[in-house]
Amino acid sequence: MLSDLAPKAWDTRSESADAAGPRSAAPECGRPYPARIADGWRDATGTLVRILPIAAADAGLIRVFVHSLSVETRYMRFMAAVKQLSPQVIDRLTRLDHRRDAALIAISDDAGKDCVAGVARYALNADGRSCEFAIVVADDWQGRGLGRHLLTLLVEAAVARGLERMNGEVLAVNRTMLAFVRALGFGVSASADPATRRVHLGLDRRPAFA
Repeated sequence: MLSDLAPKAWDTRSESADAAGPRSAAPECGRPYPARIADGWRDATGTLVRILPIAAADAGLIRVFVHSLSVETRYMRFMAAVKQLSPQVIDRLTRLDHRRDAALIAISDDAGKDCVAGVARYALNADGRSCEFAIVVADDWQGRGLGRHLLTLLVEAAVARGLERMNGEVLAVNRTMLAFVRALGFGVSASADPATRRVHLGLDRRPAFA
């Protein structure tokens, strides 16, 4: 979603991040994240995913995550042929002001190693009443319900902050994402760029899609 890569692309931790050790509780960031993120999330097979507010310690994970995505997934999410992100972009994505913006990272365990399963984020718009969101899920986690759960948590965070609307940009050819957001109550409309569609959700009229 989110058409530019600056505050809108996703990544995870690399091998160097393992030395930093595990991270658990949400930081005291002044942003109302849903308390239930501490419970994590399980798919239909019972596999547990930890969900945390993104932090600078996740920079390496994000780098590995973006590189691991399929060409199609990277293109659909970032709207560009991206192979990797610069250190500067990764820094912007992981060192955010949680009092203004929000970002959640979903981490799974792969043979004792942390792997990013998905990331969802929103950035506050200049009007102070709406936000622009983005979400990306690892290829092997797509279709398992994680994206729905992450977006639900993101909407709850935006509502808790008192925001009125959530918007995003989706490529017109990304039929899977358009169907996904429509199923969650988002409206879809034309945008200035014929190659994209504008998706939007009024947070005061949001459906109960948790």
